[in-house]
Amino acid sequence: MAEKFRFGIIGAGVISDYHAQAIKSHPDGKIVAVADVDKARAERFVAAHGGEAMTDLAALVRRPDIDAVCVCSPTYLHASHALAAIRAKKHVVVEKSMATNLRDATRMIVEARENGVKLAVIFQKRTEEAAQRIKRAIAEGIFGKMVFGDASIKYWRNQAYYDSADWRGTWEKEGGGAVMTQGSHGIDLLLYMMGDVEKIYAWMDTIAHVRIEVEDVALALLKYKNGAYGRLQATTAANPGQGNVFEFNGTHGSAILVEDTITSWAISSSKDILAEETISGVEGKPSSAASSATVFPVEGHIKQIANFIAAVRGEEELICDGLEGRRSLQLITALYESARRKEEVYLDELLEGLEV
Repeated sequence: MAEKFRFGIIGAGVISDYHAQAIKSHPDGKIVAVADVDKARAERFVAAHGGEAMTDLAALVRRPDIDAVCVCSPTYLHASHALAAIRAKKHVVVEKSMATNLRDATRMIVEARENGVKLAVIFQKRTEEAAQRIKRAIAEGIFGKMVFGDASIKYWRNQAYYDSADWRGTWEKEGGGAVMTQGSHGIDLLLYMMGDVEKIYAWMDTIAHVRIEVEDVALALLKYKNGAYGRLQATTAANPGQGNVFEFNGTHGSAILVEDTITSWAISSSKDILAEETISGVEGKPSSAASSATVFPVEGHIKQIANFIAAVRGEEELICDGLEGRRSLQLITALYESARRKEEVYLDELLEGLEV
């Protein structure tokens, strides 16, 4: 019988419940403790999931009976909490976005390597079967040379969502708005499929909400390093939310992905022949996350926690390590820079001095 893999969790809010479900679904997973500044919230968590309720984060990461730490705190605390665990030589799973800026994200990657621990970032959409099918098709050249890779990430968040915490809707603590918080999963998946972006031109605005500093609408034009072009839309002002829609077009074929469903698939053996293999008329469904910040499937977290345990044990490679997790943050940062400067931004320039 394999030894138990023992987790500590930082933060007892909504997302920690998904981590707890994923840990408990693994035959070797064990929740040892959860730390939250709100003791009552931590106690409610352990009543539901087990473990010990704590308020001292430093004490949690020092515990010898913890192998790894899940960082489920607000976005602006991800880097400091992850680094505390890394410096205590704990393996770390951090929720997206791994940090609010590239410097902190890079520090996390470097220090995890120096301390000999694994650093995983939760981007669970990578694990979905439909996404994997399109990923393989692009990688194997089934679609031919890629021409376009587009993402439409249209969510709805009401004003009460932004008013629910003082860090929401702020540049300093949330790091951004619709693009950073709601768009990061879709942006990660777009990069996972298409590869890195060379340059970007972007616009952003605040249209539907008040008392927030950040954008609730953004639009960007992309040029990928593989020569393809793309369009990226992200918003929290589309009521009701429509979720994530991706379009991938190549010289031999195309596919449309709506959340976790392929709604269109057309392949030909040559760019001179009309599509010979097609799928059409498949009903796609938007994720509940499009209109709710608290309800979405747990299956992706289950897969990533299982992969994380296997990676620590040397049995698998991480689905999304720190370097992979930083890619979406790099594109998000470039989008904000382009919108502020009103000019084209080359993404590689943002990593100068941040080599790993």
